[in-house]
Amino acid sequence: MAKKNYGQVYNILGWGDPYFTVNSHGHLAVKPHGRDTMSGQDIDVHSVIHRALATTITTNDGDKKPQFPMILRFPDVLKNRLDSLHAAFHGAVDSTGYASRYQGVFPIKVNQNKAVVQDLVTFGHGYSYGLEAGSKPELLIAMSCLAKAKPGAYLVCNGYKDADYVALALSARAMGLNAIIVLEMEEELDIVVEQSARLGVEPVIGVRAKLLTKIPGHFGSTAGKHGKFGMLADKIYELAGKLKKMGKLHWLKLLHYHVGSMIPTTDIVYNAAAEAAGIYCALVKEHGATGMTTLDCGGGLGVDYDGTRSGSSDMSVAYGLEQYASSIVQAVRLTCDDNGVPHPVLCTESGRAMASHHSMIILEALSAIPEPQDEEDTHHRLLSKIQDLSSKQPRTAHTVNGGGGVDVMHSHAVELKKHGIEMYKLAKKLSKRVTGDANGIYNYHMNLSVFSLVPDFWGIGQLFPMMPVSRLNEKPTINGTLVDITCDSDGKVEKFIRDAVTLPLHPLDDAAAEHGGYYVAALLSGAYQEALACKHNLFSGPTLVRVESAGGGGAFKIVSVELGPTAEEVIGTMRYDVKNDISDVIEKVATENGVWTMVEPLMKKGLTTMPYLNDYKPPKTTF
Repeated sequence: MAKKNYGQVYNILGWGDPYFTVNSHGHLAVKPHGRDTMSGQDIDVHSVIHRALATTITTNDGDKKPQFPMILRFPDVLKNRLDSLHAAFHGAVDSTGYASRYQGVFPIKVNQNKAVVQDLVTFGHGYSYGLEAGSKPELLIAMSCLAKAKPGAYLVCNGYKDADYVALALSARAMGLNAIIVLEMEEELDIVVEQSARLGVEPVIGVRAKLLTKIPGHFGSTAGKHGKFGMLADKIYELAGKLKKMGKLHWLKLLHYHVGSMIPTTDIVYNAAAEAAGIYCALVKEHGATGMTTLDCGGGLGVDYDGTRSGSSDMSVAYGLEQYASSIVQAVRLTCDDNGVPHPVLCTESGRAMASHHSMIILEALSAIPEPQDEEDTHHRLLSKIQDLSSKQPRTAHTVNGGGGVDVMHSHAVELKKHGIEMYKLAKKLSKRVTGDANGIYNYHMNLSVFSLVPDFWGIGQLFPMMPVSRLNEKPTINGTLVDITCDSDGKVEKFIRDAVTLPLHPLDDAAAEHGGYYVAALLSGAYQEALACKHNLFSGPTLVRVESAGGGGAFKIVSVELGPTAEEVIGTMRYDVKNDISDVIEKVATENGVWTMVEPLMKKGLTTMPYLNDYKPPKTTF
């Protein structure tokens, strides 16, 4: 009799398609080639973890074994995402009669890791795939990586710029790279003119537009006419006029826009592209910028983290790659045709949608303890508090003749915010209480720092799909929350996709030991998390494991295992001279107290290993 598959408890068919599945062993598995993955090519994640743990890593401090937490990277998935994006745009171009092409870039800020950036340049060579930089360090990375790209690949230079940034971008052009300096503010043009004259290098420039099209939610908060970057249409036309007077209008080749990350629906994708195409056409027809070639549609291609395909929250988008590409191509084609302007090359800076799926974070469960219930906060009392609070709306603000109206309205807004936050807290407590009353809640202590591994969860409430790596043919009977090992009350995960306040988990019993441990995967986590990671409590980054498909039968090879930063390396980032400030001082005091022979090996091990718990033996938990 076939064992039941409990993968859908975690909605794996929603957010996981076509890259993740549960295999016949009840293990999480990766389909490295997406829909092109053949039968038997699935990679068993549980097997990857145990093979990685058995790897010996030779370092200057001797041979070491990998530690948790770890990130598993699947570059085959990264390649499939890139191929799928280009297939979507090529299909839209061909089906609509679009008279130009698609040529994208990867924004380095999404994941600056060497392997990720170099892989994307290699995988994208045939597409002339390029890179986008938003700072001088990112520009230097892009310049080195694009030296191996197909000639003509874009190097889009975004972000605020000083003379050094502009000079570096101009030097990239002198090296033969297709660097385009995108002006965020009108005054940056003066810097470009000055540095161009100084270096004797003619630039190619773009300009970033502030569109009126906006998106809802967190990611739309800096879009629209009050956005952080770019210029409104009238200012862009003034800039074109300034270039024309200088005899430099031929420098202007690209119009760029970005309405925000995680655009929820194709209506917004279409409207933004149409609005930007209108500005592009006006530059060409009305302002003489006939040398324009490219419309850069920026980022915004979203990831359906909760798997609902609803677009109703910051965690979901209501479209796939094909619908996204079609919306842009159709909007630009129709707008340009209406204005009699040649179709521009279409560029996007799709980073989140490229990098998210190829990487997962593996968390080791250390122990689990029941969460005590607050006997005073029964669900009846919590419901009563909510009903009482909802009947006491903050007083409506009234302005008084003679002034003070703005202050009064601000005060009212603050009161409304406080009221809403209190209602939210009570509702959250009620939801958790109802769950706890039914089956109890357990806190699973994980070998994790929320601040280092999933900083977006802590910072902006970003949710990632999470699920056990094994035992998925057994019904998960425990309602769990995840607690990290930092000394911070925010170091916990108690909110999950689909508005859940707990995660279904298995007991840490003999069965967990038989599986060699109990691991939880945080999936779709390949974008932003490593770059945003902080060093709270001086916990560092994870072990990195690179996994590639090796044919059929679930075969795979571990290409590399890199330990995360050691305690010594992390301490050094805080401006300590580890030898003079730490080890020499400890040696001196320990020697004076006659305990150096005991302290020395312990100090050395502490400095040369990752800061996380190592070889922790969890007690068996009785549920």
